[in-house]
Amino acid sequence: MSKRKWDQASTNIDEAAPISKVEKTDDSKTASEAAAVAAAIAAKIAAQFAGGTGLTGAMKDPHDAEFTHDIDINDVRNRYLLTKSSTQQEIHEDTGASVSTKGVWYPDKTKATDKDPPLYLHIMANTKESLQKAIDKINDLMSIDMGSLVEDKKDRMREKRKWPEEKLPVGLDSIRNFNVRAKVVGPSGSFVKYIQQETGTRVQIKGIGSGFIDQETGKESDEPLYIHITGPEEGQVARAKVLTEDLLLVVRSEHAKMAVVAQQQQMELHQAQAQYAAYSAMAVCLVPLLTSFQ
Repeated sequence: MSKRKWDQASTNIDEAAPISKVEKTDDSKTASEAAAVAAAIAAKIAAQFAGGTGLTGAMKDPHDAEFTHDIDINDVRNRYLLTKSSTQQEIHEDTGASVSTKGVWYPDKTKATDKDPPLYLHIMANTKESLQKAIDKINDLMSIDMGSLVEDKKDRMREKRKWPEEKLPVGLDSIRNFNVRAKVVGPSGSFVKYIQQETGTRVQIKGIGSGFIDQETGKESDEPLYIHITGPEEGQVARAKVLTEDLLLVVRSEHAKMAVVAQQQQMELHQAQAQYAAYSAMAVCLVPLLTSFQ
């Protein structure tokens, strides 16, 4: 048996340049000379901000964390996934950094303005390590092959010809450190691509959390996550179904192991909380006794 794709083992940040100190002007300079110096300094400061990591060119928000970074996602196909609150919460839990969506989405980014910059993610962290982890995770999510996110003319033609199809429910919920969709499609969509190349079929992830947008409704299907397979021949679809079921067995096995780890961590947390509550109660009871001996 040949080795399957899923059998394989699963930017540095530039610091903002310091702003040059304002050179003092001599008292003897004329008003016009002073104005010229001030204008030059202002231009220099503006240039420094324009060359930094921020997209808006504005001065740092006083409410920001010590380390920040902005990532332009206006033209990224996965922007739907990246702007979801559940995705940003997952990034925060995994890295400790906070992520928020800013800017406006433009079909033509050249029409963006300083007041309304193109869509981007703003990352805030208390350490460089936390910030870099968040950046790496976002880059990984940006590289996921989402497949076709809208139905196209070819899809509709296939429906008219009534190609054979299969619909396989995934049957798993995402848990901490385990994104079900990402595990199914594989790194950069390699698992889905492998099945398609081996069988000559079309394999798509649809349903809640898939990122697949139905053209008629303009949103995801409200069905639980599932894998949809279509192909010109029954034999091709049957072969793709076998490979997909095999892949789901591997993903479900990994999910079960991760669920056990998450459950153990939860139990340890509850035990620690119970012990703390018991010690606190004991301390309250001992205070009167200790006081009476004084």
